Amino acid sequence: MRNDETQLTGRAALSPREFAASCGRHASWAYRLLYGGKIHAITELGRILIPASELERVLSLAQPYDPKPKPEPKPKPEAEQPEAGQSL
Repeated sequence: MRNDETQLTGRAALSPREFAASCGRHASWAYRLLYGGKIHAITELGRILIPASELERVLSLAQPYDPKPKPEPKPKPEAEQPEAGQSL
């Protein structure tokens, strides 16, 4: 077991729930990543285990949050309404 792989978690592999919890997400998020092919897992031992190197890879892809300003909403044209006392 390499020391740099276990530096973040202290373990060589994580369950999907532990993987998601270490990222502050729900377990279903980790399963969506697995089934979508975005992360790789070890499944030969009867359990789904995600290597710690995958966690480090995902975290290394993170970028600082930089919100884009929302565009100003265009004013809606007012529907022509008859003035009081006028009929159509």
